[in-house]
Amino acid sequence: MSLTRILVTWLALAVVMTANGIFRELLLKRWMSEGAADWVSVALGVALLLIGTRIGFRGIPADYPAASLLLVGAFLIALTVAFEFTIGMLVDKQSFAELAQAYAFWRGEPWPYVLLLLGLTPLIWRPTASGS
Repeated sequence: MSLTRILVTWLALAVVMTANGIFRELLLKRWMSEGAADWVSVALGVALLLIGTRIGFRGIPADYPAASLLLVGAFLIALTVAFEFTIGMLVDKQSFAELAQAYAFWRGEPWPYVLLLLGLTPLIWRPTASGS
């Protein structure tokens, strides 16, 4: 899998997930409670992530090494976290501690699980050896 393909897929995800966040803040939170809006946004984000990676990672050979695909996934996670912290600190003027709160899975925050899913998508979309 080429670096260009990985970066284009990640960039497309960054755009649609950012749009999802804007949709949550500007529209969903006006129509429903903050908690409900957050969970609707998570569900929509997971759907967008799965659709985007399915398109971006189509055609992965069935014999592509799982370890290489997991490295691709780790790279996607690293890009995402770096992007989120950079935008959060520079644009939204949030502190590191404020941004880190989104990673508190022990408090029920869903973001770490979305990142885990992102990291697994290259492996998820690799066809099985039987071709399915």
